[in-house]
Amino acid sequence: MGKLVKLSSILLVISVLALSLAACTPGGSATTLIVTIDTPQDGTTVTASPVTVSGRVNKTATVKINDVAVPVKGGKFSTSLNVSEGTNLITVVATSGGKTVTKTVTVTYTPTK
Repeated sequence: MGKLVKLSSILLVISVLALSLAACTPGGSATTLIVTIDTPQDGTTVTASPVTVSGRVNKTATVKINDVAVPVKGGKFSTSLNVSEGTNLITVVATSGGKTVTKTVTVTYTPTK
């Protein structure tokens, strides 16, 4: 009988741990949406257009770059964006479960002559 109680206790602990792990989200809590712009870096000067805008989100989200929807696969997004000569503001908006996070970077385009 004692072995049965011990086994039941062990199974209960394993079940609680499994439920706790199932609620975890890599890269942040279950309620936090995080978006990261990997390229280009803020303040970068480029000599060619378009530029590649890429980054990551920590959970299932929709992503728009300068109001254009961009596909997300495996938490990563990437697209080519035409820039105009001079200073360009690039805005990335990620939305998931009613939460929205906005990140911006500034890129200066100086074409080579």
